[in-house]
Amino acid sequence: MEARPRKNLQSKVWFVLLLLICAVGLLCAFQFGDRYGLNSMPYAQVQQFVSDLPKAQHMASEGNIEMLAGQTPQGKALTLRGEITDANCFLAEHTHAYDHAFCAKLCVAAGSPLVFIPDQGGPIYVVLTGHNGVRIPDAVLNQIGVPGILFKGRVLESNGVPALALDGIAQ
Repeated sequence: MEARPRKNLQSKVWFVLLLLICAVGLLCAFQFGDRYGLNSMPYAQVQQFVSDLPKAQHMASEGNIEMLAGQTPQGKALTLRGEITDANCFLAEHTHAYDHAFCAKLCVAAGSPLVFIPDQGGPIYVVLTGHNGVRIPDAVLNQIGVPGILFKGRVLESNGVPALALDGIAQ
């Protein structure tokens, strides 16, 4: 007769353990992952949030999405003299400078990445924004295709690719 209460106790322990595992599984499902489908949101819809970074950051935190927008890329701070231009024409045709400024601005406006070409030679840098998810200032974009501009930013390298996180034009 004593075997029955012991078996009953074991059944209760297993039942509670099973409930606990289910509860943890459900909690994890709500705590981890893309809660609101933000990662599958179309580009055109995401682009609207560029002008409202705090809203985008709030949505990401509510949706359990890692958000680096607004953060500053690390690197060595310095100023460099040279030109920013579009990567498409420069890398494909080595075209840049004053006679190419309009075309370069058009390519960048269409989404071509920027590159920085130092006046004194040296490595060509991929241009990053000074803060993740924040547009490069218009004052800088107006200087596309103009050699001899002194830019300030931070230089970094990843997987052998030199980059310049552009903060603005140096005074």
